[in-house]
Amino acid sequence: MAEPFIPTLKWHIKVLAVLLVLCTAAFFIVSYAMTKLPAPYRPHKPAPETTPWLD
Repeated sequence: MAEPFIPTLKWHIKVLAVLLVLCTAAFFIVSYAMTKLPAPYRPHKPAPETTPWLD
């Protein structure tokens, strides 16, 4: 019978690093793709009256 898989700290670090890289890459890919959308769907800045803390 095969021994059960017991993840080590090194394995956890590798898996979390891969997830971090994948999520970061996905964020930048989606962010870039959204800037290429037609005008009504493009990201926009909110009006200064609605978000005074961003001024």
